[in-house]
Amino acid sequence: MKKILQGFLWVLLLLGSQAYAQTRKVSGIVTGKSDGLPLPGVSVTIQGTRTGTQTGPDGTYSLAVPNGTALTFSFIGFQTITATPSGSTLNVSMTGTTGALNEVVVVGYGTQQRKDITGAVGSVKGSAVQDQPVASFDQALSGKVTGVQVSVSNGILGSAPRIRVRGTASISNGSDPLYVVDGVPIVNGNISSYANYNPLGDINPDDIQSIDVLKDGAATAIYGSRASGGVILVTTKRGTAGKPKVTYSTWFGWASPAKKFKLLNAADFVTIANEKLYPAATAANQTSGAYKQAFLATDAAGNIV
Repeated sequence: MKKILQGFLWVLLLLGSQAYAQTRKVSGIVTGKSDGLPLPGVSVTIQGTRTGTQTGPDGTYSLAVPNGTALTFSFIGFQTITATPSGSTLNVSMTGTTGALNEVVVVGYGTQQRKDITGAVGSVKGSAVQDQPVASFDQALSGKVTGVQVSVSNGILGSAPRIRVRGTASISNGSDPLYVVDGVPIVNGNISSYANYNPLGDINPDDIQSIDVLKDGAATAIYGSRASGGVILVTTKRGTAGKPKVTYSTWFGWASPAKKFKLLNAADFVTIANEKLYPAATAANQTSGAYKQAFLATDAAGNIV
């Protein structure tokens, strides 16, 4: 019995030594690639598991890692790195990311995350204005952004709508917002002196990626006095990697008057014109053949018809 227990202990010791030999302690330091400074709080985990640790204030870490297993280094604002240690030391240099933005909003000179914006900004996706039967995309903003008033004064094709972002700020200088398309301010309104023409109608709604409306007075710090009535920023779509894709979209419509007035035709006009001249003549002229032939339509018998 004693020999059996001794043999069992030897087996347990052998298995424990083999398990210990399958893992090793890996340590190192995590720094930023741009400045070389240590990064504290970087998450270091064994790939495929939740087992891991974090780097200390000096950017160092230490973790027991199974042989042949990779480590994953992740940190907010940096690209995630996966590396397999070849020894007991693994130093990592992480690269910062500039394109991983969530809920990006265009604000003048660039873009910011929505949670970092303190001003009043309204955003509309391009898909919200693509299927609207309007002559220009600015008419489709009606009801899409809080505080933005859109009204169309007439139904003439090409006429610009009346948009008020911050109310009526001026009587003589106008209160129209400033339109900025891909960073370039453009002229809006009826710019033609002969017919209604709205330059915003030249922008295809299908080409719009997003529309951002700067509603507060902070926009004047970027665009000056032109932004006193608010700013509407339009961002168009960009080319993306992948297979070419062709899309086609169209819409059509027709209009008819709600009520038609009964108008005179040519024969009715002649009759009315004759009736207008007939009472003005004297009784003698009414019976004269010359008057009848000159002013009134008569039949073969000389009767007025």
